[in-house]
Parts: sequence; C-alpha cells; structure tokens
Amino acid sequence: MTDLQTEAGKNLLRGSLTVRVGVIRDGTQGISLSMGGNLVGEWTDSRARTLSLKDNFKVAICAENGERLYYFSVPGRTLSGEQLSDAEVKIDFEMHD
Repeated sequence: MTDLQTEAGKNLLRGSLTVRVGVIRDGTQGISLSMGGNLVGEWTDSRARTLSLKDNFKVAICAENGERLYYFSVPGRTLSGEQLSDAEVKIDFEMHD
C-alpha cells in the first residue's frame, strides 16, 4: 500500500514499510527497508539477527542471543503492523505533509 491522497487540502501519504534483517547488497549482515518492493534504505549491522514487532509498533532489532540492540520506528501515524517472520516485519503508516 503506497498512495498519495488529498484530504482537506493536505497531502496524505499512506504506505507499507517492510523491515528485514539479513545479508544486504554489499554482502554484509544488516537491515533493509523497502516500500512496494523498492529498496528505500539499508545499513550494516553485524550483530542484528532477528526482529520483533512490539505492541507500540516499534521494531526491536535483536542480536542472536535475543538481546535488544535498538528500536526502529516509522514517522507519522502507524496504522498496523505484522510480524511476517523472525527476520521480517511490515508496518502500515500514514503521514501528512
């Protein structure tokens, strides 16, 4: 879901962001972000092994032993989230311009 709508004179962006942990384009372990099948960002993190979607829709990036390393969250208002696997989370959100 990625679309741009006009609501009362304001642009409203609704989208789905997929967060994945695994091997990224440069061949190292890391985190990747994609929208609509398009890569929008990635970073190296040699310790990241699993993801955990929390009740507040933040994504916990965790080490192999389950230690929480840090949180990732999307800007705007989160509409829903889904834990697709221990390495993939999808978050639906909206933002006003």
